[in-house]
Amino acid sequence: MTRNREPQLVGSEQLARLLETAAASTRKRSHLLLHADHQDPVQRLLIGLEPESYVRAHVHSEQWEMMVLLRGRFDFLIFNAQAELVQRLTMSVASPVAQIPRGTWHSGVALAPETLVLEVKPGPYRPNEFAPWAPEEGEPASSAFVHWAAGASLGSRWPSPIPERRCAGSIASPA
Repeated sequence: MTRNREPQLVGSEQLARLLETAAASTRKRSHLLLHADHQDPVQRLLIGLEPESYVRAHVHSEQWEMMVLLRGRFDFLIFNAQAELVQRLTMSVASPVAQIPRGTWHSGVALAPETLVLEVKPGPYRPNEFAPWAPEEGEPASSAFVHWAAGASLGSRWPSPIPERRCAGSIASPA
């Protein structure tokens, strides 16, 4: 679908395939790109997630991010540079849109099977800038992070086994 310059309609069959792929994948998530390429001025994608999916804490120093919940339950987790949870944005049918300003350390956790979100952010594509205290994807600690994140309360801190380091100098968490 990414190269099509014609109007697009994403139907229930494509969404079902996306969610099936997410459930069957090791990462427990799958993407359906809606933008033309990495240079597109607006990056848009559908993401299917399962509760075991690990979204490594990261920041976008040059762009904002918006997420729209289409199905399931999803919490955006906002951290400071020292891995302390400072805000939890609980997305639901009543509150389906979350916006994350640039320079905000964040992660997310799917709290229901077959969670589906639409992610939008300005292009061109830029890789995530990962928090040095967040486990790398595939490490055993990444699974522990998912379980911790699902129930973490404000003010709690991810007990990273990585020695504390300063995170990306000028990037600050929200006040």
